[in-house]
Amino acid sequence: MLSLLDIAQRTQKGPKVEVNDWNMGLFHKMNELTKRYQLYYPKDNPIFNFDDGIADRAFQAAVDFLVEKGIYCLTTGRVIQITREEVLDLVKGMPKQYAVGEGKDVRILKQRRLEEKEELNHCPGHHAPFTEELAPLAVKTFAQIPSCDYLEGFNFPVVDGREIFGMPMELYAGKREASWLRQGVTKAGRPGLAVAYYPINTRAAVMLAPIAREFGLRPSDGILLSVLPEVKVEQDYITAAIVWEEYGGFKLNGNGSGLVGGFCGDLGGALIEALVEVLTGWIVYRDMACWGSVRAVAAYASAKEIPVMSAEVWATSVYSQALNRNTNYILFIGAGSLSGPGCETQLLEVAYKAVTIPINGANVHITRQGRARMNASISPLDAEWAFEVATAVMNNNLDRHSAGELVRKIGELLKGRAREAPYHSINEFYDMVRNKPLPAFEKAYLDVKEQISRLGLTFS
Repeated sequence: MLSLLDIAQRTQKGPKVEVNDWNMGLFHKMNELTKRYQLYYPKDNPIFNFDDGIADRAFQAAVDFLVEKGIYCLTTGRVIQITREEVLDLVKGMPKQYAVGEGKDVRILKQRRLEEKEELNHCPGHHAPFTEELAPLAVKTFAQIPSCDYLEGFNFPVVDGREIFGMPMELYAGKREASWLRQGVTKAGRPGLAVAYYPINTRAAVMLAPIAREFGLRPSDGILLSVLPEVKVEQDYITAAIVWEEYGGFKLNGNGSGLVGGFCGDLGGALIEALVEVLTGWIVYRDMACWGSVRAVAAYASAKEIPVMSAEVWATSVYSQALNRNTNYILFIGAGSLSGPGCETQLLEVAYKAVTIPINGANVHITRQGRARMNASISPLDAEWAFEVATAVMNNNLDRHSAGELVRKIGELLKGRAREAPYHSINEFYDMVRNKPLPAFEKAYLDVKEQISRLGLTFS
């Protein structure tokens, strides 16, 4: 199996390509592969995919892309070339489960079956910006969520009252993030809970600075080493991956997604892109898990209403099935929202996505608002709500047919709703000290739960 050193060497020896030429070439290659493998949304507008053949064709399209196009190293402007035999050999080496954390807080992250019935893994936070005043308390509150298997870090613009700018401050901020994570899980009574470092900056030195067994990142912790959009990687990430592999920690890919309307084109191209991003994360960094989906660029633009997009939900199910049928990859799917937390619309958005997670054989990832806002993009209640909905789907024995009908019904509740972001700080809708929602948010939660119950989902 190719090593990370082999990959590092190929970033120096592959053919030279201008980045604009790479970007423009993506559209043509994805369009060609879409036609080659007939990756189109069916005319009967399904919510979930029921055709194993299209899932397998999508996976083969992703393999073909890697073999025929390669992976672009942004640092050197060269293409990492890889053979079909090497890709398939690497795929066989993916772990189906992985232990994180230590002591009584060890958790096993697993690949899940489609239409899952066993308890799901859960990463409830953070991948969100917090000020230094709130960050340590945010860690404690999320670590107290019973279903939490590990916590991801956060970003922040100021540390010790100083702007984070330049290598010295970035190094210091990275170490502070790690120490806040460790302090927070300890105060929550879960000192061994795994944490995953959210890099303050992607320079190798900054990503490696927090390694410290006593107060920083332990070998039982992890780091986010994300593939960049349009199938791009960086040498600094590869450097961190090599060191982290020697250290023993786990690695996560924060981008296993495809964007409809980006350089990769329409739905078929975005589906292939999402699969390629997942495979690239394993090949280049040895990321053993990721979160991802197929989503529309327009959903993150300036649309005033919540978009309800069956085609993207279907493509995400194809993506999940392709990975589940052809790899051992550990997949997470987020139940994030366009609206900010603290309101009914956001909780409906979370439920709309959370229903799909166990059906797709995925684990539950962060519920963050899509365009994250400082101190106001995520709360423990919406994280617990996502897990509660996903668990109820399993307990109700929903399959692709029945879950699809539920998704349609929740979509009807969302149609015509404006995206909301009513609060400027989590303290306006959530009591961080007592770790409980304020009355208005709790009422919104109970009201939405009742609405979902009336649609046929029973909660225990």
